[in-house]
Amino acid sequence: MTSPLLNRLYSSGGTEIIHPTLEITDGSVRHFLTNGYEDLEVGLESGLLARFIACSISVALPKRGSDGKQDLKFALCNIDGSVSGFLRAALRERREINLVYREYISTDLSYPSKILRYKVKSGSVTATEAQIVAGYFNLLETLWLRYNYTGDFAPGMRYQ
Repeated sequence: MTSPLLNRLYSSGGTEIIHPTLEITDGSVRHFLTNGYEDLEVGLESGLLARFIACSISVALPKRGSDGKQDLKFALCNIDGSVSGFLRAALRERREINLVYREYISTDLSYPSKILRYKVKSGSVTATEAQIVAGYFNLLETLWLRYNYTGDFAPGMRYQ
């Protein structure tokens, strides 16, 4: 259930500002990014404080639908290259990259007003920009029945 403040902000704006943020991690390295010109110190849902580094981020949230393709697409410009280098190496090595999109309202930075979690599916990195596609759940790479019925798992399945 969304708050009346969020409903008003989404429909007609107001004096408050919505701050979009991205957390990109491979499990050992974390990058906290926010769109804008100033860094942002906010509270996470875990109760910890985090400092989000300002950079240029373009976010296209997924449309609602039943076609199974609810992808988040984002592009970020990282002048110092630390995030771009991290993404390039992680994509090349096929590491699992998780992404958390959070929105904060400028009047209350203690807790996110919206949290979306994604897994990175694909991406490309150039010298000036990283473009990433992430999704809620990658159904195509999921085993059905959750088991591989191989000769080791089910010896009776093998023809002799």
